[in-house]
Amino acid sequence: MVKKDMRRSDWRRILRREYISRDHQMYGHRGKESLLVIREVTGPLMVHDGGEDVLIAEKDYAWVQIALEGLPFWLTAMYDDRGRLIQIYFDITAGNRFDDPENPTFVDMYLDIVVNSRGELFVMDQDELDEALAEGTITQEEWNKACAACERLYAYLEENREAVTELCNRIYRELWEQLAPQ
Repeated sequence: MVKKDMRRSDWRRILRREYISRDHQMYGHRGKESLLVIREVTGPLMVHDGGEDVLIAEKDYAWVQIALEGLPFWLTAMYDDRGRLIQIYFDITAGNRFDDPENPTFVDMYLDIVVNSRGELFVMDQDELDEALAEGTITQEEWNKACAACERLYAYLEENREAVTELCNRIYRELWEQLAPQ
């Protein structure tokens, strides 16, 4: 399992970044929301999801992230250099940690949900989760929890993807204004 942080400090592709975070509360859960602006990269990052190739990291792209205590997912909304939403990506996690309040972390449980730019939902990397179980990297209980979390989140998104998109766009605008020089 891989541990990731909100600043994406282990991501060597990013040569220069701007970062801002603030407290976030939703549905009785406390956490953090952040904006990571990618100012310089070693090269663009393309991913293949939902049957299409998607550019998710390039100069002046931005990522909104939301992590909440007690919930087994981490939201990342990706924006292009013109502020257009590319996709919303949910990592299923083994929990979100707030030991460093300015840079929360999570342990990635392989399974992901993507809401693409057309609003379509996709579950991704079930094969990676299954492989981790087969190799003994995770336990059957961890596999069960990841699948259950994915099912609950997918059902929620089927009914609420527009509200989630609006939330991400609002946070993007607000944090972008705070980050911009006055």
